[in-house]
Amino acid sequence: MFTRRKFLRNSAALTAGVGVKAFTPQLVAQAGTTDRAESPRGSGSNSTPDTLDLAEHGRLALNGLLGSLDPEADYECAFLNILDVRQPYMLHWSTMVSGVMPKYVAALPMLRLMSGSDQDRDVENGFLNAILRNMDEDGLIYDRATESRPWNVGVYYGKADQNEDYANMAGNGRAIAGLLAWHQMTGDEIWLKRAKRTAERMLELAIVEGDQAWYPNPGVGNDFSYPRKSGWTTRKAPQSANEGFEGGAMFYHFQPLRGFARYYQATGDERFLELSRKFANLGLQSKFWAGAGDMDPVASAERGHFKLHFHASMAAVRGALDYALVANDYKIQEFAHNSYNYARQTGVKRLGLFPTHGEGTEGCSIADMIAMAVTLSDAGLGDYWDDVEMYVRNGLLCAQATDLEELKRVSMAGKMRPPNSNDPELAGHFDSRFRANNKGVLSGQEIHDRVLERTVGAFGHVVGARYQAPMMMHCCTANCCQALYFAWEGILRRDGDDSVTINLWLNRRSPWVDVFSWQPHNGNLAVQNKGMLRIAVRKPSWAARTRIRCQIDGRDARPEWSGTHMIFNGLKGNEFISFSTPLLSERAEYTLVNLGKPLESRERYQIDFRGPTAVKVERISAGQGDEGYYKGQEAHDWYRLFRRDHMQATEAPMKPLPNHVHGKLVHWSVV
Repeated sequence: MFTRRKFLRNSAALTAGVGVKAFTPQLVAQAGTTDRAESPRGSGSNSTPDTLDLAEHGRLALNGLLGSLDPEADYECAFLNILDVRQPYMLHWSTMVSGVMPKYVAALPMLRLMSGSDQDRDVENGFLNAILRNMDEDGLIYDRATESRPWNVGVYYGKADQNEDYANMAGNGRAIAGLLAWHQMTGDEIWLKRAKRTAERMLELAIVEGDQAWYPNPGVGNDFSYPRKSGWTTRKAPQSANEGFEGGAMFYHFQPLRGFARYYQATGDERFLELSRKFANLGLQSKFWAGAGDMDPVASAERGHFKLHFHASMAAVRGALDYALVANDYKIQEFAHNSYNYARQTGVKRLGLFPTHGEGTEGCSIADMIAMAVTLSDAGLGDYWDDVEMYVRNGLLCAQATDLEELKRVSMAGKMRPPNSNDPELAGHFDSRFRANNKGVLSGQEIHDRVLERTVGAFGHVVGARYQAPMMMHCCTANCCQALYFAWEGILRRDGDDSVTINLWLNRRSPWVDVFSWQPHNGNLAVQNKGMLRIAVRKPSWAARTRIRCQIDGRDARPEWSGTHMIFNGLKGNEFISFSTPLLSERAEYTLVNLGKPLESRERYQIDFRGPTAVKVERISAGQGDEGYYKGQEAHDWYRLFRRDHMQATEAPMKPLPNHVHGKLVHWSVV
């Protein structure tokens, strides 16, 4: 059975509580953008190195995220874009509204801020109003059982044919975080009021016994979801790590903590800190973890090891870490830190790929690792900025579809399929509607309009280090869109009124400094000061301290060193600071270790690196294969990765300097 975890119309009438407010594009776009263009000196008038620009990938991601929404179905998102057929199609699926679309709520303000794009404001506005109408009854987002949504039970989750409105509690916890992001961006109190209603309802529905709390699993819809009419039909706590249809009990129990922690920070309401503590007491029992086969299970669980699905486990760890940071619980912080270090021993860390079974890495897993690396670094639990840059430059970009011509090639290599065909032989490789308890093609389930164009910027799965799977999965799109922002926002940070720290050697424009990177072509970096009196630049691990040359306005300069940071004090505010150092070039071989069967991991790659960027990747030894991905299909017709010959040139191409400079920022972390 195909699920997010394994592959992975209208709402109630308005109430008199907090009514729906129409959100016009003018209101939701209050990001304070400033358009100013200055040129990095020495690179040509109004030009900049044409190297990795996360803001541009954010613009593409906005296209993929909004492109997945269906105005004909009250702006409900598709789950999958099926790409390996002529013609390609999108699919609606169960659990999307309350399970996945809350992640869109958080991703949208982040993408708007980082990219400056105004694309499809009408679609965004329709989506936001649909979500708010859905929430207006009691504060929760529900998947609705209506005739217009036959996929509510037509694709199998929970108890077969039990068709009822249900609220995914994990998704609603994420919704709190999204609403608070909009509150930060716009300053409009209605978002905080909405977050309060959702938080209060989730508090009311929690089962609390003694020093533990949980949400039960009545089996309706997605795991651990609340049935709107029936209410909780059981009060039983989860008993095992793989409980439920998707087999990730702690994924569902620790996701709400991400919303509770942020709501506590925004309001100071101690009830949500206390509730989170009780959820943690339940969920950190050794029976829910215990992953390492060479260690005592209790000791393994204490160290955050896990043996289930990578994303289900690491997303849960993220919730535990958020709670631990706001509660100042060092033991749980240590648990999360150890869990991250355990996770980074799987896959190939330098590629940012972390498969669960066989060769398949979900985009969600990459996003989790980026979020963990940034949060742990911000919290002072380690310095993982090098990890962030490796994950972003390789794995995250591999999971994003950016080449329309390559998407067309994948589609044209597939079978001809008439729209809404019920012939399983003509379906795309990842269309599982004809397997298990699913009911085939359902009325209104498919979308056929401009599918490839709407796919550009979306995220899916990576197969080994060679291909994208020929589908986009929009839970991955929503999570990876946020990860793009996490990395982009972390490139540099303002420290007080007149100081900035640069963490990553990546391009970013800001109101305080602009950063220009020539990687992977060479080891040059430039910083245009725009009013700061102090600038700190972190040395990446691949650069030797003694071989970094610094100049200010063309004259050699000696920075002060503090650990791994080069410090420039007493600046006037308009300096151009440049760095040059040899870029480490290295060929290395790595085995792709899958979490599900680490002792059977035999997929091996030879990789050419320039700094943190993999510029050439060749498989030199095949693994056991993964029936979930291949099943005999010739994968060489899929979307090809690491086509990076152009990156091996030592001179960077140039492009016009982007005009967009962000204004406000969404502070997504609890640190």
